[in-house]
Amino acid sequence: MHDRSLRRVLDDPALLESFIASLVVLVLTLGASLILAWLWVCWHAMARNRQPVSGYVLVCGHQLDQGLPSADFVERLQRAAELARCSTGLRLVLLGGGHPSEARAGLAWLETNTDIDPGRVVLEEDSTDSFENLRFARDLLGNDQPLALLSSRYHLGRLRIFSAQLGLSASLVPAESALRPGWRLCRLTIQEAAYVCWFVSGLLWAQLARRRHLLDRIR
Repeated sequence: MHDRSLRRVLDDPALLESFIASLVVLVLTLGASLILAWLWVCWHAMARNRQPVSGYVLVCGHQLDQGLPSADFVERLQRAAELARCSTGLRLVLLGGGHPSEARAGLAWLETNTDIDPGRVVLEEDSTDSFENLRFARDLLGNDQPLALLSSRYHLGRLRIFSAQLGLSASLVPAESALRPGWRLCRLTIQEAAYVCWFVSGLLWAQLARRRHLLDRIR
């Protein structure tokens, strides 16, 4: 976990409570909860999108590199541009806040490197994490639009859980054309599994203990 993320957890009572719940579950299951979460993440990382994409494509942002899109973000933007060229009615929703916002940095990259009309691009610049990405996009677009979630393969498993929690019916679109095994993928899938374990454990704790303040954060 990054130092910034750890400080955020320690400063937010709701996040801290859910984090402690996930640690308790991890200990009680002797690590099985993390292994199951990792298998979930890997399964979705290997999935292929076989459904046609229409309506809106939500393009997940990524932490900027000196104010510019990172390599992972560029790969997502390239895939989004390919989809937009194949379907003239498709609209792109770039997700991610910050200063500068990830969404606006993504739009600048598209304007510089592709021929995509900026009028087909919607920006969501208020979110600070993946869950907020989807929640704010839902508030912006509603639940009745055809949606696809586009992100890196290692990220798709977490997006599936988040979208289900938010009541979003969306297909998953991997940015990469194929899975690229290696140490980096292993590290990222383990990291994603930890986030999945944290979210699911916190959700179960909130439901069982009827912790209204926690449930309100994830709706």
